[in-house]
Amino acid sequence: MADILILLLEWFFRIFGIFWIVGGLIAFKMAQEANFIDSAIESLTQEKEDKLVSQFLLISSLLTLLSGIGLAIASRLVIFPLSLLVAVQVFYFTIQRQRFISANTEELREQAQISPKTKNAFIVSLIVTAIAFVGIWLSVLQ
Repeated sequence: MADILILLLEWFFRIFGIFWIVGGLIAFKMAQEANFIDSAIESLTQEKEDKLVSQFLLISSLLTLLSGIGLAIASRLVIFPLSLLVAVQVFYFTIQRQRFISANTEELREQAQISPKTKNAFIVSLIVTAIAFVGIWLSVLQ
């Protein structure tokens, strides 16, 4: 029975990893588009555009892609990109919280809002990281 659960957990990691690879690639494409739009707006308005969100999306997409690869090959090293992903998300939330507190206009407050999708992605990242630690502890991730 325990062997079946370990095998199921391993395949959970592998299948989930494939989904995260696809998600990481999609997010990377979105980050490129967001960066392009920011640059275009910057050149049209001649004002410095805030690229925090697009940079966060780029870093998160690359870490999601790396995590997906690590999960798909069931490597214990996946814990590094997963931990970095969680840390980057916490850092982003902290920056956005500070920006929200110091915002003096409604537009700045709106820009400092964290989207529900980002919050949900953070929760999923935490859960996957916790399950990965269990996978390492059970020697499912080699």
